[in-house]
Amino acid sequence: MTTPALVAITKRGATNAATLAEHWPDAKLYILKPWGDELKGDVQPLTPPLAGYIKDLLKNHNPICFFSALGAVVRLTAPHLISKTKDPAVLAIDEMARFVIPVLSGHLGGANQYAHEVAKIFSALPIITTASDSMGTIAVDLLGKDLNWQIEADSNNLTRTAAAVVNDKPVALVQECGSKRWMDAWPKLNNNIKLLSDIKQADPKNHDALLWITHNSDTKHIINQWPQTAVIYRPPLGQGAKLSIGVGCDRGTPLATIKTALNMALSEKQLDISDIKHIATIDIKGDEAGLLALADELKTPLILYPAQELAKVTVPNPSQVVRGYTGTPSVSEAAAILAANSNASNLLVEKLRYKGEDGKNATISIVYIND
Repeated sequence: MTTPALVAITKRGATNAATLAEHWPDAKLYILKPWGDELKGDVQPLTPPLAGYIKDLLKNHNPICFFSALGAVVRLTAPHLISKTKDPAVLAIDEMARFVIPVLSGHLGGANQYAHEVAKIFSALPIITTASDSMGTIAVDLLGKDLNWQIEADSNNLTRTAAAVVNDKPVALVQECGSKRWMDAWPKLNNNIKLLSDIKQADPKNHDALLWITHNSDTKHIINQWPQTAVIYRPPLGQGAKLSIGVGCDRGTPLATIKTALNMALSEKQLDISDIKHIATIDIKGDEAGLLALADELKTPLILYPAQELAKVTVPNPSQVVRGYTGTPSVSEAAAILAANSNASNLLVEKLRYKGEDGKNATISIVYIND
């Protein structure tokens, strides 16, 4: 979310806009005079005609919530629209805040999700009209978006493949890599979506469309079998793989500080804590209570290495200060690499440093393990 804009043209609409602003403290209120005179917060008074404000609103705010009739929102915004990939999320909320309607950028701009959020605040009904959302099925253009997946497909293929999904055509969804957290949004796949683990299971004779989550670089011969209804998704390298976690920390660093550092490192690459295979560090930290507690909580081994073995590992961020304290220029990066039986090319997260409120420092490095 960038800076939201809340636009109201009536007294009741202004009151509702102010209520929403309590939940969105960064929001700017655009209120028709004189209804904003007594409101708190960042209030910009509007004078008719409203059309003169719309271009700047669309350019500078996202989302934009209009507390007005749907028809008015359509007429005001229509002359300034560019495309669904560039227009901000726009919502219309009725005078009584009973209905919340995504008007623009329902999928890519997140208007549908904002509608659910706003509706919850007002105990209102979100009116979702996009087919995949109303049906509760996969949105082809959103699959993996929050996991940093890249999509390979032109707009025509996306449209035709999405049509196959919502029209109950048999669709092969092949996941060979990446996180499976996308299933949190669609825990029950529609019957026409066939979840497969190997591309060899997909057959153009049985499946009208293909959704393929892969790192495979040679995809042309497969895609040619679905020339108009295939979409490839590329998760970040290492996402969904088993993970080797290297940890360095000050003496006496508590579990909470180490966990915060670990969660920051995992979030950086959208990695799952459930994929951690082991934790590794220098042997002088073998009695560190915070590390032992972390390994116990995650039910993973704590692997220990002597300084002379860690010092042999080539890492991107060596430190002579660390060498002075431990006898090796790297602890977290070197330990993660050694435990994964790998090298620096498999580093997903280089040495991430975190200083807790207690003043203790922790470093985390993450390497993905080749099968």
